[in-house]
Amino acid sequence: MQKRPFQNLQQQLNSTSHQLFRNIFLLTALILIVLPFWNSLQDVLTKIVMSIGWYRQIQNIIVPYELKVTGSILSLVGFPVRVGEAYMEWTRADGKNEAIYLVWNCVGWQSLVLLVVTLLTGLSGKHTWMSKIEALAIGFLGTYLINMLRLSLVVAIYFWFGRQVGVVFHDYFSNLMTIAWLFVFWRLISWSKPRPESVLSQIPL
Repeated sequence: MQKRPFQNLQQQLNSTSHQLFRNIFLLTALILIVLPFWNSLQDVLTKIVMSIGWYRQIQNIIVPYELKVTGSILSLVGFPVRVGEAYMEWTRADGKNEAIYLVWNCVGWQSLVLLVVTLLTGLSGKHTWMSKIEALAIGFLGTYLINMLRLSLVVAIYFWFGRQVGVVFHDYFSNLMTIAWLFVFWRLISWSKPRPESVLSQIPL
């Protein structure tokens, strides 16, 4: 006896849901595995940039820009922050000023380097120019937005819970955001590839 079309569709959707949860589990496990190597990689990249001397340009150009963007985001959601050339400050409930400084090594340039490395590898095969341009646009824009979100969350956590919790979030959880974004990015790129048949096309009429 032939199954009804909508029963076939439900089975397909259930299979997709199970695959999604399995991918989320695998993503979490991979992030936890990669995190120690990511921290070590950041140390190596930092030493390279310091030896070249590029950190001065990052500190003088990128830091003030990202502080202004982060300050604008936080101000829009109600945080009473004030932005300087290399710091952000606010007045606590007890009337004292609290400041958090942004140095060149915290602006997220490591994420950009890792994105470029993965792009060189992931786009080295047979891809159309349009697909490469789309991947580049999504990759760079997504990395920029994730980095601004990361910085904003670091300041927000610092504002809500204090310095110690803010430092822990900055050193560990904000790095998880970066790694998770790269996994999600390449998953999105793989999903955007054309498939021979869609779920609906498999329903017998």
